[in-house]
Amino acid sequence: MTLLAVALAALAGTVSCSDHPAAAGQAATVTTTTAPSSSGPSSPSAAPSTSSSLPPSSTPPASTPPSSTPPAVVQSASGKFTVAPGTGPAALAGRQVKRYTVEIEDGLPENLDGFAKTVQEILADPRSWSFEGRIAFQRVDSGPVDIRVTLASPDTVDRLCAPMQTGGEVSCWNGHRAVINQARWELAVPHFGGDLTTYRTYAINHEVGHGIGKQHTTCPGPGKPAPVMVQQTFGLQGCTPNGWPSVSGG
Repeated sequence: MTLLAVALAALAGTVSCSDHPAAAGQAATVTTTTAPSSSGPSSPSAAPSTSSSLPPSSTPPASTPPSSTPPAVVQSASGKFTVAPGTGPAALAGRQVKRYTVEIEDGLPENLDGFAKTVQEILADPRSWSFEGRIAFQRVDSGPVDIRVTLASPDTVDRLCAPMQTGGEVSCWNGHRAVINQARWELAVPHFGGDLTTYRTYAINHEVGHGIGKQHTTCPGPGKPAPVMVQQTFGLQGCTPNGWPSVSGG
């Protein structure tokens, strides 16, 4: 068993609701700015909130492919965040609109625009939560938001996710933030068999799923695609890896 597997097993046994909503107001205080757009001056900071198995014909969202060079996992970064400039297309008519920003902790090696593009393509995909016909997501870079998708170093994840115990290993939803652990974004987990695109799709849809009220569930049967709200980081319970809500019905 790898050291990562041991760590995840330990977290699964001691944390009752990792990747799960905690009481509002518990997240650490952070500083957020908005990167300047190439076409104009810097936009205002986004206002803090107060409170798979892919079908053969489908095209997966854009994602940075695995490199032959080991990814740079930054254990601890600045604790300050930059919001990706730019906005997404207008939300579908008749849907409940969830406005979101995308941000990266300063000091991480990931490209800000590339990460934002990947997140936007995942949430705009008809296999994501919009498949239910109720919700549409719209990316913004300023103003009030419902969800902040945040890529952060493991140490910062632990602070943002407190009082949940993420152990420097897993992601979470806390307050209004889908906090994505940079180590998992770059390395996924062993039982995904190196399928980084599916793991990243799962991570975004799982944490944002909590942001629209979804709760954890279990594998419906051996060999079936895991529902997105299964804690797939800890294990698949006999299911197969899956990042899309529509594939398993939620």
